[in-house]
Amino acid sequence: MRIPVGGRGQSRPPEAEDFLLLAADAARLVLESGGETYRAEETAQSIATGLGAVDVECFATPTGIVLSFSGPDGRVRSIVRRVSTRSLNLDRITRTEELVREVVAGTLEWDEAAATLGDIESSPEVPLLPSLAAAAAGTGFFTLFFGGAWNDALVAAFSGLILSRMTHYLARRRISDFFTNLAGGALIAAVALSAKGMGLAANADLAILGAAMYLVPGVAITNAIRDTIAGDLVAGVARAADAFMSAAAIAIGAGSALGVWGLFGGRI
Repeated sequence: MRIPVGGRGQSRPPEAEDFLLLAADAARLVLESGGETYRAEETAQSIATGLGAVDVECFATPTGIVLSFSGPDGRVRSIVRRVSTRSLNLDRITRTEELVREVVAGTLEWDEAAATLGDIESSPEVPLLPSLAAAAAGTGFFTLFFGGAWNDALVAAFSGLILSRMTHYLARRRISDFFTNLAGGALIAAVALSAKGMGLAANADLAILGAAMYLVPGVAITNAIRDTIAGDLVAGVARAADAFMSAAAIAIGAGSALGVWGLFGGRI
C-alpha cells in the first residue's frame, strides 16, 4: 500500500496529492485483482470526484494507469501507476466498489477510505482447503461435462489439486504466466497419460481437457471482449494478446508432454 496513512484514527487535513494517491491505488488494485480497465477508470474518477477534485481524467491499460485532475487550488496533478502483477480476486473488487460508493456518498472521509483500502489490499488469500476443493471440483466436473468417465474426472481432479499449488507457488515467485501455463500444460498431460498407462483413466484426452480448464484464461478473454466493445481498443487488444499467449503456452506444454511420451514408446 502506497498511501501515506498511519492507520485508522489518525486524521489530518487531506491535500490534493492525497486524493490522487488514493484514487490511483484503488484503480491499481482493481486491475491487479482482474477487473476491467473501464472499471478501474471509473473507480479512480469516482473517488477523485467524490473527494472534491475537478477535471478528472484517467487512462488505464492492463499494465498501467495514468490519472490527472485539478485540485482546489486550480493546479493540475498527475500520477502514473504501474500494474506489475495480475490475478483474480473478485472479493477485493467487490470491496473496492463498496468503498467507492461510500466515498461518493460522503459517508467516508479520506483517512478512513485510505485505511479501508489498505485493509482490502492486505486481506488474506483464500484458505488452502477451499482453494484445493474448488480446483478439484472444477477440473473434475469439467471432465464429466466433456463426456469423460468418473475415473477420468478423478484423474483431472488430482491434476487440479497439483495445479492449484503449483500456480500459487510460481506466482509467489513472480514467474511469468507464460511459463506457469507452459509447466501446467505439461503437468496435466503427464498425469493423464501416466494414469491411462496404469489403467486408472479410460480417456486421457478428456482428463487433459478437463484439467486444462483450470488454466484457460476465461476472465482475460471476457475482459478483452468487454473492453473492445466499450471502446477501450488498446486494453482490448492487449488482453486478447495476453489470453492468446496463455492458451498457446498451455497447448505447447501439453503437446510437449505428449511428444515426449510418444518418443519413449508410450501409447497416446
